[in-house]
Amino acid sequence: MADSGIKIKRVEIASCSLPLQKPINLGSVRITSRDYVCLRIVTNAGIEGFAIGYKSGSQSFESLQALAPRLLGQDALMRQAFNFESETSQVPARASYVRALGLIDVALWDITSKVAGLPLYILLGGLRTEIRAMPVVGFSYADRPITEIEGEIDRHCENGETLIKIMIKGTDAITNATYLRALASRFEGCASLAVETHWSWRTISEALDTCRRIDDCGLAFIEDPFLPQQWRLVGELRSKLRTPIAVGEDVLDLYSYADLVQNVDILRVDATGSGGITTAMNALSLAAAHGRKAIPHVFPYLHVHLACAHNAIMAVEYIPEHTGTDPVRTLLKSFPTIRNGKFQVSDKPGAGCNLQWNAVAQYSTEARTFE
Repeated sequence: MADSGIKIKRVEIASCSLPLQKPINLGSVRITSRDYVCLRIVTNAGIEGFAIGYKSGSQSFESLQALAPRLLGQDALMRQAFNFESETSQVPARASYVRALGLIDVALWDITSKVAGLPLYILLGGLRTEIRAMPVVGFSYADRPITEIEGEIDRHCENGETLIKIMIKGTDAITNATYLRALASRFEGCASLAVETHWSWRTISEALDTCRRIDDCGLAFIEDPFLPQQWRLVGELRSKLRTPIAVGEDVLDLYSYADLVQNVDILRVDATGSGGITTAMNALSLAAAHGRKAIPHVFPYLHVHLACAHNAIMAVEYIPEHTGTDPVRTLLKSFPTIRNGKFQVSDKPGAGCNLQWNAVAQYSTEARTFE
């Protein structure tokens, strides 16, 4: 098929800021709002493709502004042709464009799935229709009594969720170890706890000061002890612990995944931040080839489709609405259902992230339309 006839006629982008009911602390960062970049691609066939990702201090909105005019008139089904040409033409500023190209890739997969009349997971191969859900709880843990955190975990255990992630900032080894040991003991036999450390350390000795104190707690994994580009230190730490190590959601591209995958137990992937669905699926194949499992980074409405198409994924992460820390549902038309602790994939055509564009417009702080 030389030309599908389905052309891109309009591209809309928006930067949205949704206030949080209560500020939260993620490591050393205090967050008072969640900032998203939203993309809508409209074709001459009336089929629309959507994508959304965290802004996270990046230049993704500005990069989309630069790329959007080049999308106009392109064949919407020729995803890789556009991405490859755009990637190679932006080599000096490649890092700034990866998130933008990832969102474009997601939106174009969304269009392709809708043209095919199939949900994305079927288009990607079709393996299963449900996948274990992993909620993230315990935000701002240092400012709350441990009984509140226990109550959050209880709530998810009662819903059949048995892999639950909590977080720490690894600056106080003794306090953090006491906190984690208490939770691990309390929920032994009910749920496996994973621990997010938010790039707390830069040296092996710093990391070991905390990690060795919790290495006998039976944790599912310790996440992000170092920056992802410190894959050598990740590998060294992994060799000194029994607890599995998980890293990867902030990796830039497939080349970085190739280094990282050899030094982790669980690869984190994020189609919205590391080059799109194409890169994420390639990273999952790398994980499988190295005998590793994977867990996508939030955005479950999209990542559940990848999970239901690739056996490397062991669970899909999400931030529960009751935490008040990720109000993205305000911008979405639907959110995947959890039944007996597992996400149920939708059979509706598309990639699962249809946006309510009127809500996007309501919360946008900056917006552009190209046609």
